[in-house]
Amino acid sequence: MTEIRTPERPPEASAVFRVVSGTPITTLAGQLPRWERWVLLLLDGKRSIVDLARLTQRSELDVAYTLVRFLQLGYIESIQFLQPLV
Repeated sequence: MTEIRTPERPPEASAVFRVVSGTPITTLAGQLPRWERWVLLLLDGKRSIVDLARLTQRSELDVAYTLVRFLQLGYIESIQFLQPLV
């Protein structure tokens, strides 16, 4: 019998985002509250919501809410990775 392993965190927590090319980061960052500025500046296309929450010392929900707002404003985009289960 083959054992099926599931990820430790739901896929949503492992979502990765990056800043949309051409977005004036320095101008935008100067208009955001301090902790949201950190989230924006930490987006590199590699860090997940979990990583961002740990680095900013905020909850995953706080980070996700901020990312949704950035998505709605067109500042960031989602990166889809197919990650094999280990």
